[in-house]
Amino acid sequence: MKKGETVIKNSSVLRGLMERRFHPLLIDIILEIVDKYGIRMSESYRLPRHKGDLHSTSPVRAIDISFWVYTETIAINIRDYINSKWEYNPGKSEKPVALIHKVKGGVFHFHIQVSNNTRLRVF
Repeated sequence: MKKGETVIKNSSVLRGLMERRFHPLLIDIILEIVDKYGIRMSESYRLPRHKGDLHSTSPVRAIDISFWVYTETIAINIRDYINSKWEYNPGKSEKPVALIHKVKGGVFHFHIQVSNNTRLRVF
């Protein structure tokens, strides 16, 4: 990926991006990733798959991005940078804003999520 480059996995992801409103903080975080590293979006809005699915909220509070477009070191640096800068739910939740986990077939991907209480960390 090149800085500023944005790739969208397929028309379903594009439809989710075009038809739904996204949480402003999620937008800020995603744009920062795009500007610094480039991005390949693999999931946006979707119908709920489980209770509390943040991809299905209004506004949408989660998006997935592909892990494999970065080196492992860069991917981990992105995750750690986001989590050092943003707090998911200060004082109430240990959830990270950015996490890397395996999906079907053992493939890794990023899950970026925000709550209505997500804030910049105070140093």
